[in-house]
Amino acid sequence: MENVEMQEKKYSFFQYFVFVFLIPLLFTITIAIIILSVAGVNVSKEAKQLASHIPYVQKWVNPTKPMSEKEQIKNENSKLKLTNLKTESDLKKIQDQSNQKDQEITNLRIDAEKLRQQVKDLQSGQAEKVAANQKKQELSKKLFASYEQMDPKQAAKILSALPEDEAFYIISNLKNETVSAILASMDVKKAARITAKLTTNGK
Repeated sequence: MENVEMQEKKYSFFQYFVFVFLIPLLFTITIAIIILSVAGVNVSKEAKQLASHIPYVQKWVNPTKPMSEKEQIKNENSKLKLTNLKTESDLKKIQDQSNQKDQEITNLRIDAEKLRQQVKDLQSGQAEKVAANQKKQELSKKLFASYEQMDPKQAAKILSALPEDEAFYIISNLKNETVSAILASMDVKKAARITAKLTTNGK
């Protein structure tokens, strides 16, 4: 009698679980799947993604299959190719940087050579200018000496034939005694103009 009562209690609990919990749960899940499917949601895909984040369950959802030897070789080749491409890319970058540095050094050398040549030309030009001035001074001294040794009348005749500026330049570099003698032998008007310039310049 007791066994019958226990058996009836077991059946009653099982029936209670099935009718009160399991069937409503399955019904709710079914309705939810239908609604989501109508809404355009990929229920299977979403369920797999959700299950993949649950410990232990993800092993059943995405079981890892051991790769075959061929797949392993293919995988290794792919990795080697990627490594090789990266190495080649790094080498190209280094080579480009090296070429850029070489070009910069070449440009600096060209600029330095141009500056050196400019300095050299400037120094050469200055040297030539100094030499020309020295030569001019030497010739001028000889010219002035020749006029001082010349007869005043002859010197006055020559200077009268020259442009007034040139005549003034020569006379202004002669001794006072020579200047007086030459001006006394020159045309009066021209001698007066030259005398005025000499006075203005403090001769």
